[in-house]
Amino acid sequence: MEDAAVFSLFGVSAHTYGLALLLGCWAGLLTLFRLSRKRESEARAAAVTGVLALPLGLVLARAVFVLLDPGFAPFLNLKNALDLTGGGFAMYGALLGAILAALLGARAGKIRLARMLDLLAPSLMAFLVPARLGEGFTALGISRPLTTQWIADSFLAYRDQYDAYLRTYLLEAAAALAVMAVLLVYLRRAHKAGRAFTLGCLLYGVSQTLMESLRYDGHLRYSFIGVQQVLSAALFTGALVALAVSLLKTRKGGALPIIALAALPVIWSAAVGVEFLVDRSSLGKLASYGLYLLVLAVPLALGVLMLRREDRLAKGTD
Repeated sequence: MEDAAVFSLFGVSAHTYGLALLLGCWAGLLTLFRLSRKRESEARAAAVTGVLALPLGLVLARAVFVLLDPGFAPFLNLKNALDLTGGGFAMYGALLGAILAALLGARAGKIRLARMLDLLAPSLMAFLVPARLGEGFTALGISRPLTTQWIADSFLAYRDQYDAYLRTYLLEAAAALAVMAVLLVYLRRAHKAGRAFTLGCLLYGVSQTLMESLRYDGHLRYSFIGVQQVLSAALFTGALVALAVSLLKTRKGGALPIIALAALPVIWSAAVGVEFLVDRSSLGKLASYGLYLLVLAVPLALGVLMLRREDRLAKGTD
């Protein structure tokens, strides 16, 4: 992006966004190493994960972008795909690369993959905080033109010569920080292996579904639907299905898992409907997103309730 902020590093022009990503990588690695430091096997698994997460994250972030971004499609060939200096990366590709690294790290350290993913979940959120803040040095992470004046006059707004836009990247950084805090607290409690990761998928999936709707920067976007918004909705859906199936297997979950599974088509339909309202309705944006929050509160509440039910069953208190 021509308007992305740059600085000189040893005589070479470097992007400030790249520096933010570097800080995010260090934050994620330090979090992972701190969480795994008490057990040698976990520390070994974390070391392998850390080494592999960077190259795998880079490769998959680029691959997801070049294969799914409509703007890149006319230029899709091997030479352009390998030209990293041209820019173009997908956050979900980077996160997937880290998850694959955790799989290999768990095998190397001979620990359960579920445990490794639990350690990885807050580490990924630690990475996301600086990474999202770094988008402020690019043209990414901003919304449609704001129509609510008090937001347009606040620190959350970015202004150019034409209009004011919501700094969505600030909200995404705050959401990642909040999810990380919740996961760190949850890790201190007794829980089924893998459930911290499931909770992370639920929280990040729900929050990022909203954030991807707010973003309107053309990144990985087809009309009014973003690729990463669909992936976010699929993420919280996967978390709900995993929790529901687990409770159904115990035969002690009651009607809650059945309600959760039955609600998924309704949630998806309602979310698509609200997207139409946001993009094409005369209803105000504030009211539309208020409705969006109510829709997304349903999968969040169902997921948390199922997780609490599972935890109580594991403790024998339910």
